[in-house]
Amino acid sequence: MALCLGAVNIHAQEPAVPKAILIDQAEDVEDVTTIDDIVRQQENVTTRLANEKHFNSVWGRQRFFNISKNTSTIAPAENLESGVAYNGGLVPDFKSNWGVSIQLGRNYRLHKKPIANTLQFYIDYVGMDLNANHFKAEDADKLYNSTTQPIEIVDPESHGTKIDKYFRTPWNLAKYEFNYAMMLGPSLTIAPFNYVKGAQGLHHLRMNFYFHIGYHASILWMQNDSDRDVNTYSGQARANFEVMEKNMKMDWGHGLIHSYGFSFTWKMIGIGYEHRAGSVKYKSLNTADFGNESYKFNSTTNRIFLQFRLGK
Repeated sequence: MALCLGAVNIHAQEPAVPKAILIDQAEDVEDVTTIDDIVRQQENVTTRLANEKHFNSVWGRQRFFNISKNTSTIAPAENLESGVAYNGGLVPDFKSNWGVSIQLGRNYRLHKKPIANTLQFYIDYVGMDLNANHFKAEDADKLYNSTTQPIEIVDPESHGTKIDKYFRTPWNLAKYEFNYAMMLGPSLTIAPFNYVKGAQGLHHLRMNFYFHIGYHASILWMQNDSDRDVNTYSGQARANFEVMEKNMKMDWGHGLIHSYGFSFTWKMIGIGYEHRAGSVKYKSLNTADFGNESYKFNSTTNRIFLQFRLGK
């Protein structure tokens, strides 16, 4: 009995053997995330974020500031008498000997992401287009004539009363033009090298083409030069000479305008060309001497500009 009890006690102290667990080795391997997988995923995320940051930089500069050198022409739309023999007695076309301008504007995207990461369409708004041009005096000794004036004209405000104090604007004198415009229109930007791998610097090379329409206002300021007056300075002509000698010879006008051009930029700097054309109806600011008549001129400007691309 003692031996039997001992055997039972020894048997009871033996550890229980767990039931066998069947493992699907193939399924277990597929579910396990290895360190290599974690590293690979992190590298993919890092690469994607870096690419997004890079191309945001490529497409992100939507504001622009241009400094331009101008070549401008203003020409009377119809034959306009100058009062002197130069150019057959008619006002000629005037070409600037120097001109400068500044423009400040912004591109507004028409779609959120570039097409194929290569093409982007915009609507451009140019809020400031400021120009200054200088025109030399025409190549003649005498450029205006105050002796042939005054011309009798009918003043509509005085019910048919004739005014005998009226001079022609001395268009042929040296003059400055100051012009301000606002423009709006579509543009297309192309980044042709965005799929070139290993050359991220080339991704920033972009071409932009645009067409803008707008409205502009202009001031034309003729410089006093009494030596160019053919006046004989005697009798009534002397009085006319004195009126014309130092009076304000300034006209102002406004009208529609359009422009087209292109630019090449790399990162924040670029160069470009623009042609713009329009018309202006000029009217004297000195109506006491020159009356209320308006004169239509056609204006064209060619520009070569240095462009600075700015952030959003």
